[in-house]
Amino acid sequence: MRAPLSYAIAHAAAESALAAARAEGAAICAVVTDRSGGAKVLLADDGVGPIGIETARRKAHTAAVSGMATSAFAQLAASPAMAVAPVHLLDDRLLPVPGGVPITVDDGEVIGALGIGGADAATDDRLARQALKAIADLLA
Repeated sequence: MRAPLSYAIAHAAAESALAAARAEGAAICAVVTDRSGGAKVLLADDGVGPIGIETARRKAHTAAVSGMATSAFAQLAASPAMAVAPVHLLDDRLLPVPGGVPITVDDGEVIGALGIGGADAATDDRLARQALKAIADLLA
């Protein structure tokens, strides 16, 4: 098992997401968690309300514990197979909405996750993926 996600990498991911959002005129919240979904960094831009903050936190948690982007998790949660056991009954912190991505190392091990909230789902998802690309060198 790889060493846990460092604060420096977690903070860089959140800062990268906020910078990308600001460049587009958007205000977001970025939450980075460790591999178990516990919050490591939370940065909320001016004007982001409690719903944006909570959705970012829950998206990061979902990506960390599921090991998949929340856009893929949303498809899984909407599948007929999941109708028998809705995800919120398993863990009420799960949020199957785009905008959360796992942070992985080269061998695919999940070491944390990034969740974005405050914009629309497509923007949150795109900003999360951009932030992952921005920190790729730090993960090597």
